Amino acid sequence: MLKRHLPHTLLLTLLLCTGGLALMAQDSLSTTLAPTDSLGQWRSLQSYTSGRYVTQSPNSIIYSTDRAIFYLDKEDGSFSKLAKDDGLAEARIRLIRYHEPTGTLIIVYESTVIDLLRDGQFTTLRQIDNFNFNGDKSINSLHFGQNDVVYFSTGFGVTALDLNTETFLFTTFTGVPANATAEFDGFLYTATEEGLYRVRRNGVNVNDFGNWQLLSSDFGLPGDYTATVVNVWRDQLFLGVNEDLYILRDGRPVLFFDEDQARALRLSYLSPGPEHLLIGYRCTDDGCFSSQVLVATEDAIVRQLGSNCAFRANYAIEDDRGRFWFGEDQPVEGVRFLESLSAAECETLEFPGPPQDENFRLLHDGTSLWVAPSVLDENFSPGFSFQGPYRFRDGSWTGFNRDNTAAFLGQNGVRGGDDDVASIIDVYYDAVNDLHWFSSFFEGVIAFDEETETGTLYDESNSALKLSVGAGPGRVRVSGAVTDPQGFTYLANNRAENDNIVSVRSPDNQWANLGTTCGINRALNIELDDNGYVWVIHASSVDGGITVIDPAGTPLDPSDDRCRTITTSNSRLPTNTVRSIAKDLDGTMWVGTDQGVILFECGATVFDSETCLGRRPVATADDFGGFLLETESIIAITVDGGNRKWIGTNGGGTYLLSPNGEEQLVNFDAGNSPLLDNVVRDIAINPSNGVVYFGTELGIISYRATATSATRAFRENLTIFPNPVEPGYDGPVAIQGLARDARVKITDVSGKLVAEGNATGGQFVWDGADYTGRRVQTGVYLVFAASNVRFSGPDPGSAVGKIVFVR
Repeated sequence: MLKRHLPHTLLLTLLLCTGGLALMAQDSLSTTLAPTDSLGQWRSLQSYTSGRYVTQSPNSIIYSTDRAIFYLDKEDGSFSKLAKDDGLAEARIRLIRYHEPTGTLIIVYESTVIDLLRDGQFTTLRQIDNFNFNGDKSINSLHFGQNDVVYFSTGFGVTALDLNTETFLFTTFTGVPANATAEFDGFLYTATEEGLYRVRRNGVNVNDFGNWQLLSSDFGLPGDYTATVVNVWRDQLFLGVNEDLYILRDGRPVLFFDEDQARALRLSYLSPGPEHLLIGYRCTDDGCFSSQVLVATEDAIVRQLGSNCAFRANYAIEDDRGRFWFGEDQPVEGVRFLESLSAAECETLEFPGPPQDENFRLLHDGTSLWVAPSVLDENFSPGFSFQGPYRFRDGSWTGFNRDNTAAFLGQNGVRGGDDDVASIIDVYYDAVNDLHWFSSFFEGVIAFDEETETGTLYDESNSALKLSVGAGPGRVRVSGAVTDPQGFTYLANNRAENDNIVSVRSPDNQWANLGTTCGINRALNIELDDNGYVWVIHASSVDGGITVIDPAGTPLDPSDDRCRTITTSNSRLPTNTVRSIAKDLDGTMWVGTDQGVILFECGATVFDSETCLGRRPVATADDFGGFLLETESIIAITVDGGNRKWIGTNGGGTYLLSPNGEEQLVNFDAGNSPLLDNVVRDIAINPSNGVVYFGTELGIISYRATATSATRAFRENLTIFPNPVEPGYDGPVAIQGLARDARVKITDVSGKLVAEGNATGGQFVWDGADYTGRRVQTGVYLVFAASNVRFSGPDPGSAVGKIVFVR
């Protein structure tokens, strides 16, 4: 087993949540990165708009979101979160339960890995995950028995964990999935699809399922039935028989509640509370997600609880103050609860964070992070959603959609019309015209003015964009935008009629079509190179590859355009399935495919198919050479301020490559870092502070890297942080505001050289050690920086600064 500790500040917060002190109201999701944030620091930016599973400690209501956990203080409702960057072993949470006698939060992941969080320390248990068999290992529920034992009901049977010793006591392979287990009056009871089994807890080999007895007609139960739940409340055993609930009295089952509704409901859980037993049902019909929660007393008085609160409830609890809290499936927004049994209306709590975890492409415009939430599947078909793009700025999230932005209502301006804008897959910032372009795979594109928060929808009715073949009536699929220095914006028009693969808009709103002679109309993304050529990637393995169009300096006149489609037949492309593209700081076009990376360094000769073939970098590791990331599907490429390449893959996590791609600097995955998932759909970088945002299948997480954007000149003032360097801090010191790849020297006040090197982009990172590798002593250290001759041009510059160390 593996033990880990919570970060110190988070530990204090959660101890206050679960201990005897109340938290002051706070916003723990305000993740604006201040200059004092450490290099290498991870921060999750996940959604906390709803909670799927709920439990409670003496002072907190605790929710899981499938991907993270959050605490609500019972006194003041203050909020704190617990995510993978805070120490969770994984990011796919199945269920949670709090064990009050030992003060342990039990976190069960989809993989069957289990975290025990107690006294600020995680213990990670992988025994079930490591079981050497190919059957169903999923954990369906858990039950607290006597002597701090937890019983896990799983796809293979029942296993028991001693929370004090953190060891498993026994495992019973039942041959049928165990839905629920309970310990009562010296017996263990397990509910299965075959019925209810039981065995004596002591004096019998519990591991041997042959010692378990199936309870049927001789026990007073039907001869053939399904058992989904069993639990103990107020020293009485309750058991589910089909959709009905029985109670064990004098050793015999007695009907407690008869479910006679016409709807197909499955008895899903029993939740014991201080005053009531909650009985949860879920709809079993195909496509039905409704539920109901019943509340019962010892006298079998049963009533429905908060029908407007429990439409999609997975679980519910009654807290020690008589409130009822519901864990629900998405897309329910907010945490819903009833103040009391007599409350007529449900109350909703909403918390800061993105409106959802879904993301497809990310953009950082220098001020804000933007998220395009609609995900294309592996066949490049869109998920249908009216959730528009959302923006993260100054610690707050703002969404733009048909609820607050008229352009999303379509050309008719009426909500609910068939031209409402949906399926936003891309956001691009046009710095020349100061517009954000929201690309819809459903209804064209919106040019958005952030200052006025208004937009204009362009589709087939008011632009050169064409209807998309096979996308449905009236559908215009736009997959990306890019603007040239003259302010002409090029839009990739996926599957456009008559092969109008690109539409171009001038700054004064004149339109034209490009690419009509290229013979291909699939478009996944678009990019411009330093010659003003338009590059469109096609994604498909059949009619895929890359199309390059030369507007010949006359974007609105396509008659003089050139066009070349690059495929495996006329280049070194390893496959026609091209997934990503980016232009680096030297003008090289980096192209990501399903079989690694290929570089086009052709410049103006790209239309010469005999010379512009592309180059596949060779990476050497352990004396074996191979093409760069040739076993990875490259779905994102982003260039940082040091011209390094951040690579997002479809299952291999993320890689950081040297400027030429021949050296792998970093590989983050879900196993060796807080990265939420190994599918990294897109990557965005804040150019001013070097923070890298990863859009994964499970949400967004950021990492503070070492490169920032830079120009030929130094900024007026250098930013050095932390400064002063306080006692106890042993991390690196960052120097920002440097000219690109500047030469930096650090000396003591006597002029003795302490450290030197080149900036990465506009930032130099010093580990705080001298040339011998020892941490420097208390004192003042001077920074001298000079322009790199490669980028300074005729006017080299310099800058100075100082750093104070206190040991």
